[in-house]
Amino acid sequence: MPEAIDPVTFEILRHRLWAINDEAGAAIKRVAGSAVARGGDFNTGIINATGDMVLMGIYIASHAAVQDRLVQFLLREYQDNPGIGQDDMFMTNDPFYGALHQSDVTLVAPIHHQGDLVAWCGATLHHADVGGPTPGGFAVGARSVFDEPPLMPPIKVVERGTLRKDIELEFVRRSRLPELVALDLRAQIAACNITKARLRSLIVQWGVPVVQEVMQGLLAYVEKRFRARLRELPDGAWSHTSFIEHDGVSSKVYPVVLTLTKEAERLIFDFTESADQAGASINCCLSGLRGAVMAATLPLLCFEMPWAPGGLWPAIEIRTRSGSVVDAQWPAGVSASTVSAGWAARTAANVCLGRMMVASPKYRDHAMAAWSGSFQGQSMFGTNEKGERFSAYIGFIGSGTGARTYKDGIDCGGRLSSMVGVIWNVEDYEYAYPLLHLFKQVRPDSGGAGTFRGGVSEEVAFIPYRATSTLDLSIFGWGVDVPASSGIYGGYPGGAYQSLVVRRANARQLLVSGRIPQQVEAITGDLEMLPPLARANLGSQDLVVFRSAGGGGFGDPLDRDPALVARDLEARLVSPQAARDIYGVLLDSHGHLDLEATAVQRTALRRERSASAILGAGSSQPAQPDGPAVVAPFTEYLMLGKRGDHVVTFCRRCGHVFGPAQENYKRHALMAEYPLSRGGPVFASLDAGSQFVFREYCCPGCATLLEAEVNLRGSPPRWDVRLAPRTPTPS
Repeated sequence: MPEAIDPVTFEILRHRLWAINDEAGAAIKRVAGSAVARGGDFNTGIINATGDMVLMGIYIASHAAVQDRLVQFLLREYQDNPGIGQDDMFMTNDPFYGALHQSDVTLVAPIHHQGDLVAWCGATLHHADVGGPTPGGFAVGARSVFDEPPLMPPIKVVERGTLRKDIELEFVRRSRLPELVALDLRAQIAACNITKARLRSLIVQWGVPVVQEVMQGLLAYVEKRFRARLRELPDGAWSHTSFIEHDGVSSKVYPVVLTLTKEAERLIFDFTESADQAGASINCCLSGLRGAVMAATLPLLCFEMPWAPGGLWPAIEIRTRSGSVVDAQWPAGVSASTVSAGWAARTAANVCLGRMMVASPKYRDHAMAAWSGSFQGQSMFGTNEKGERFSAYIGFIGSGTGARTYKDGIDCGGRLSSMVGVIWNVEDYEYAYPLLHLFKQVRPDSGGAGTFRGGVSEEVAFIPYRATSTLDLSIFGWGVDVPASSGIYGGYPGGAYQSLVVRRANARQLLVSGRIPQQVEAITGDLEMLPPLARANLGSQDLVVFRSAGGGGFGDPLDRDPALVARDLEARLVSPQAARDIYGVLLDSHGHLDLEATAVQRTALRRERSASAILGAGSSQPAQPDGPAVVAPFTEYLMLGKRGDHVVTFCRRCGHVFGPAQENYKRHALMAEYPLSRGGPVFASLDAGSQFVFREYCCPGCATLLEAEVNLRGSPPRWDVRLAPRTPTPS
């Protein structure tokens, strides 16, 4: 809080700023014409005169986290030519200057008072089609940025309050849906106009010094609270790798590797070990990486404080390697960055922050496994029964959220990066597009198994209906060959994405006969599984099925309360096969929970773990009467303890000592390697056995599952925890 302003005034004005920005977001929903905008794929922000983001909206977090970068570029490069005048507005869709990818158009506006620049505001929105070779903007088969939608570097689109017709025409001319794109651009302009008008009224009432001081005070307040929260969390380093299994041209794997280091009041997100950039599509630029980090940090660490990214950046450092898949350089393609490298980076940050919080007794209950750790979206372009062109974006499918340390994830709960994103309403989509839904339902076994399971996802099926053309279907994203919604500390990953097309399906005949199929297996036809990035044509007799990713689980599945498994069985969230083989839960002949048989089954599964595993290369010791003195939590099942002058890790259940704390505990654990199918029937969509494996690391003493890991075949174990929290690092 600024010292010159009393606390009551500060609280009134900071909440007024929040209300102004929230009103701007509501304006976008009212004015925009696309279902994408109405579904929440946008954000608004208020930025101070020097380019620090003071407040962002509650929509897509990564959108608002790049508006400040565009403002800083304008202040650095455009002051004299073309100039930053009163009532000007600037826009860009260029990720190398401040957008996320070409479809996300960022608009920022300076706010002047009596000729002086006093603040900025911004609005970023995903546009339905900005041109390029692929309808919808996600370039399939691109090999460089030149094969993707055209870029518009920062340009003055509104001059002295008037929308420039030449710039607007240049922008909408590229699009297959020019009227819709023009309307959505006006929604962004309306949002900025509302923010400007409300802020000017606030300035007239309170004066420039007070309003600017509140903005600076808000940044200082958030920074102070954020640093205080970091001091309460353990020091250490946590790592995670997300695998993008393709580049849109080949099946080459691109690891996105994060090591998160927490030092006192600082967070260091180190992505330097990530793969080299691909030719096109899947990369993200630094703007996208900043957005990914902010999209994970805000919901996991910034609860109970204003979302002011400008107050967080002083305590956050991002380390990258120029030319990597998460810091791509020209002319790398980036059209799928938000749903590929950017999403993979957000997932890695989600998992690392979750592991860090598990080691904190105070914040343990705020930890979460991965939320919908990968993405696969779908867009369809064609002509409806009126002869009008349309583009339907099928990206808002209900994904599962990550499990917590005390409770299951939320079924069909959404995505970490959008707290108010919505799943589309069937009636709205059928009114807007020539599509007919057959079913929309939860997907059994898609939630990652664990003591607390990840949220299950949904699947949806529909057919073209009254379309007057063959529909052009684009598939974009990743996480089809490999499950990406990682669990933590024994929790299984959630189910992978799937996109299916049933050619020459008998769905229409079933409907005519009065039957509505409830699963794809009930429909005859030629089944086609689509890869992560693909294009396909849909005829009037074809059926499309989309299945989204589940959330990651937390903890050993054999520790799950059998009554919860029985409840999930009854609700058809878990299959009998998964209940028996993964959770070790059995029912009697009447369908009731059989606790005695369950206990026997779980004992047998633990024995199977020990029998099928091999001991790592390191040395470990059975439990001893004089076990190590507890120092601090390390993982969910491992503790740090002192034995003499040494710090070691040991099992909190059986006391088994794993070895020195500075070594990877997995080297001292039992390890068993399986096909991906070990995780359940929806663990992976395509045959990825040649590339990826599923590993289980167990305690040699009690067979507790310490970690479930998806990794490349032949690779060394991941080193998830590298430093001992709040203990000296042994030399």
